[in-house]
Amino acid sequence: MVECDEWRRYCGGVRVLESTGNKIKITIFVVFAIASLSGCFRVAADDLYSLPQATEEYIRIQEHINTVLRDGAVFSPPMGGPNRQSVQIIDLTGNGVEEVIAFFAIPYDSTLLIYIFEMVDGDYVVAEIIEGVGTAIESVSYVDMDGDGVMELVVGWQLGAALKHMSIYSIRGFQSVLLVEKEFTAMTVYDMNGDGCENVIVLRLPSQETGAVAEVLTLMPDGEIVGSEARLSNGVETISRILPGRLNDGVPALFIESEGRFDTGVLVTDICILREKILMNITVKAPSGISEDTVRMQILSSDIDNKGVIKVPIPRLLKAQSETSYHAIDWYSFDSAGNSSLMLSTYHSSDDWYLILPFDWRGMVSVRREDVVAGERTVIFSYIVGQDGPFEDFLKVYKLSGDMRMARAVLPGRAMLMSEGSAVYVFEILAQPNSFGLTFDEALIRDNFRLIFSDWLAGTV
Repeated sequence: MVECDEWRRYCGGVRVLESTGNKIKITIFVVFAIASLSGCFRVAADDLYSLPQATEEYIRIQEHINTVLRDGAVFSPPMGGPNRQSVQIIDLTGNGVEEVIAFFAIPYDSTLLIYIFEMVDGDYVVAEIIEGVGTAIESVSYVDMDGDGVMELVVGWQLGAALKHMSIYSIRGFQSVLLVEKEFTAMTVYDMNGDGCENVIVLRLPSQETGAVAEVLTLMPDGEIVGSEARLSNGVETISRILPGRLNDGVPALFIESEGRFDTGVLVTDICILREKILMNITVKAPSGISEDTVRMQILSSDIDNKGVIKVPIPRLLKAQSETSYHAIDWYSFDSAGNSSLMLSTYHSSDDWYLILPFDWRGMVSVRREDVVAGERTVIFSYIVGQDGPFEDFLKVYKLSGDMRMARAVLPGRAMLMSEGSAVYVFEILAQPNSFGLTFDEALIRDNFRLIFSDWLAGTV
């Protein structure tokens, strides 16, 4: 038997009904999800293989939605954010009973509609309709901003190609009250001070009056929204990503990564924290007004070692053995005073792998490529003898492909790292372990080798 709590953990938070045209298509897991609205349920193993039967609640909500569609509306799901379905299911009031939220537009009109259906006496009824104006619903988030268990609705309205407005609504008692409106370029939700209440953060690109800014919005116990702004780096032109995370002293922070024109790169990370309800950019420097320590080429910040702390990557040019340039990446964490600490260094190969570099390799190791065998891509690590060389090779890392990859993986001297899809990764130690005063042996290479699965070179808001 499948218990209700286990099923709910599997389904996740916001469950959805998917729609196409004027008819709702429902997946097997959504049928079970809607069936759970009225309480806990049990599913026998044999029942999992039978066709789902629509519940009476589902049939009624479908009738309500079809009524809206027959009146001339069309589905208008949010264009961005995590909740992009035409029909969504979530407990807005914290009472354990889930509501249904549906998104519509009136064709050839600028009217956008958000219908909230609540369960009353075993049936769904229209509890509230939120009306907006624009070309589309940009995004929607369900946010408990004051910790009372009742969600606020954070809605982004797309007003034109480049103009967006954000509205925050209180829906206590299913009476929608507009709390605040803001223009925005990008926004996110995060508990900025660890008090258990989520904040809404909006970013705006430079205007004629001001530079790029971040603003954090807090809902006070009296129902008032208060905001605090912090300037982002001078020169910001495009917001690349907003990354919520923690500093190395445990303080929550926003890592705002933007593109622009800077002397030493095109990407900058502004790190903002909320201190006594005041938003502060802890990395921006005077008099330049730029977070100078984080300007770089386009490599995004990450908790690369899964230690719960976001690190900012700064490329470092390695001493060259040829005209081709190779870089290591130094990953820095920050504390709430804006001080940085080097946490680890890596070398990232275009062959979809990277190696965590021991600290005693810093300044002592160079890298080059040697691709002379078909289906064999090789990176060679060398010890730098003296100030400018010569270079003594001590490690090769191979990416093998093609029909002969397994045969080449077991050539004398080579040791297996891993196999992934049509590629095999192996390495070869060319010198005695721990030669030249450098830390390296087979165990260290295996422990420090990783495949690249995430998007350090590209990101979206």
